[in-house]
Amino acid sequence: MINMEPPKDVDSSIRVDTGINSEDMVLQIILKTLDRLDCCFDKRGPAIQISSELLWNAVAQLKYKGTKLRLITEITKENIVYCKTMIRYFDVRHIDSVKGNFGIVDGNEYLGNILPIDADSKTQRIHIKIRSFVETQQYFFDTLWNNAIPAKEKIKEIELGLDKEFIETIKDPFEITKLIVKLCRSATYEILVLFSSGNSFYRSERGIILGVLRESVERGVNVRLLVPTEENTVKDIIQDKPKQRQKQMHIQYIRKPLQSKIMTVVIDQMLSLSIEINDDSEEILEKSIGSATYSNNEYTVSSCASIFESLWIRSELDKQNKIKQVYFQVFNGYELKDENYERTWQNKKIE
Repeated sequence: MINMEPPKDVDSSIRVDTGINSEDMVLQIILKTLDRLDCCFDKRGPAIQISSELLWNAVAQLKYKGTKLRLITEITKENIVYCKTMIRYFDVRHIDSVKGNFGIVDGNEYLGNILPIDADSKTQRIHIKIRSFVETQQYFFDTLWNNAIPAKEKIKEIELGLDKEFIETIKDPFEITKLIVKLCRSATYEILVLFSSGNSFYRSERGIILGVLRESVERGVNVRLLVPTEENTVKDIIQDKPKQRQKQMHIQYIRKPLQSKIMTVVIDQMLSLSIEINDDSEEILEKSIGSATYSNNEYTVSSCASIFESLWIRSELDKQNKIKQVYFQVFNGYELKDENYERTWQNKKIE
């Protein structure tokens, strides 16, 4: 006869609570977390979680203990404030239209939230410790995590209005300058700037641009500049007060003038701004520039970045060749010969 009764440990491994006691249950489980807590919320989740002071304080305690906290959610204009708060504690990633509200504790316990549909409904929480089920949910979470994008990138898209792909032409020189400043201050990890000429760099130094780039360096952003010039004064200007600045901008010189008079800025490999230089003799940036092309188009941005990297590599090779030339000039005319040195080693007994 086949026993149709469920295993004895199944009932104790599944628990559903509704109401006040459910929050206590979740709080007790979260506080027992040792290594990691993985959470997945829909777009309503961040606001609901933060509204619970007890649960949020428990998360803060885990953060201070060094527990690894990961969160997947959908970041929108409506919940962006709550998501920014979440970033202070969780490593947050974004996925469009993500569904589900659950957490996995140390890969061993599953906590699911059935959020209320309306104000009259109550939140239901389910707690499952069945190993096979938890492992499946962990695999599901890890798959989502690997396909999600960092929260900071999505937040930047929303705040800069970059939700959709665009290519814009800007003709107002003052708006172009404001945009350069805005983009540099929004950068999270990298800024690439290709100046059209040495004069183009000096105009940026006289204005606000170079100061904004220095601010970005202080924030930990990797800033690389390419300047078509032979003058070493450019480096002296960039590395102003080197003893007071531990972080520096990286600069390479292009020994040959560029064929096109275009200043290019690439931000985080996501945005590009290409600015036409109409009058390179002008001392003020706004008077020298014409129109600009601003885009988050993947092909446009990658093209600008590729051109920068190619010129960067060529500049590095030119610098190495120049060092070799100086070396041979220094030793030119000297007759160097090979010399062999011999030394006799003697072992003396120490008494």
